[in-house]
Amino acid sequence: MDDAIANILTNSSLTVDEKVEKTTELLSCQPDKGVSESIQFLLNTNDPAAATYPANYLSLLPNIRSEKSMVVEYILKNKNHLMIAAANLVKDISDEIIDQLIDEYFQNPSSSDMYSIINEVAQYFPERLRKFATEIDDEYIREALLPGAPDSWVDDLVSQYRQNEDPDILKSLAWIRTEKALNGLFTLARLVPKEQLGDIYAYIESSGVFPDTRLASIYFKNYRGYVVSRHESPHQMGGEFPHPVPKCPVTGIPANRILTLDVSQVDLSITSGYNPTFFWYEGTHPPDCIYVQFKPEGIKGLMTPMTDGVVGTDLIPGELALKLEEYPLKHGCGGSAVSGYSNHQVGGYPRLIRFERFPRCPICGKGMRFLVSIDSGMTPFGKLGFEGILYGFWCDECAVSCTCRQTDDY
Repeated sequence: MDDAIANILTNSSLTVDEKVEKTTELLSCQPDKGVSESIQFLLNTNDPAAATYPANYLSLLPNIRSEKSMVVEYILKNKNHLMIAAANLVKDISDEIIDQLIDEYFQNPSSSDMYSIINEVAQYFPERLRKFATEIDDEYIREALLPGAPDSWVDDLVSQYRQNEDPDILKSLAWIRTEKALNGLFTLARLVPKEQLGDIYAYIESSGVFPDTRLASIYFKNYRGYVVSRHESPHQMGGEFPHPVPKCPVTGIPANRILTLDVSQVDLSITSGYNPTFFWYEGTHPPDCIYVQFKPEGIKGLMTPMTDGVVGTDLIPGELALKLEEYPLKHGCGGSAVSGYSNHQVGGYPRLIRFERFPRCPICGKGMRFLVSIDSGMTPFGKLGFEGILYGFWCDECAVSCTCRQTDDY
């Protein structure tokens, strides 16, 4: 198997994306989904570039936290020159190895590979790195340490804003997401210039409440998602859908079912009796948002035409599902999201590419709560067929779903 992987990776006629796709196809059809084959390749290779392919493939798979930890620990102790390959595995490894990575970073802080590692540590284990904040000058890493930051950081930021009215300070408060930080945003909302009110209201909504009502704007239980085959999870992705779906009003392209969330299998207190479903289509006229309302007889398009039963199937590579694992990131990830890394989420605080106000329900006019985000990028079954990150919002009172998209270039 090492030779088969090497043959793909040394083929100069293939692009990087083609190598990713062919490596994924080769590994995913193995009896254990390619876990042992990926690990064996990583133990044998000395090529950092080659090592990233099976390591990134492993990052797509659920239920193998011990195997991911073993790979990272082996690289750390025996093949430090392969460290760049471990970056996408960091989010799933043990606290003990995280502490070893932090020690390694401070021994060699100028290493570009260790910078990539410590940036991931800051995103997914901020509480373990925050104690070293005074030793870190990098603005992006410090930004990632903000979620759950102590109240003293909030006091300092509020004081700084009062002194210089730097709008970036408001954004920092938005990433902290504690009650103290939220109250700080409400306090400063009375002081900001009118042109900053839209921004601070977006920050408040991303911090967990709507500014006009103080009702929850998110579902606080947080799950991480992995794309799996249909029989492995009740949360369906792609494939056929039993009702008409939204379509492009210009081209007639039918939307794909991106995700149907089985609310009986998650702890999110959704009481409408419907399983929220989110739709999307690509093409020359992609939508800004897609709204649908759920009714006993099916779904109704809101401000969008519906098909006569045809369903799009090109964005999700097969009849798949999203397997959810409870995620301990109480305050979410800090810093702006970058799409294309298969970081799927249900519940919790949204990690946005850019802050925006949440959509309003077309039926009741109230703010819709953030519920899911489906990132673009690879799955074990092939690449997802859309760009950017899709964000799903839900009005439980009216049984309305809204799907919006953000991309890195807009």
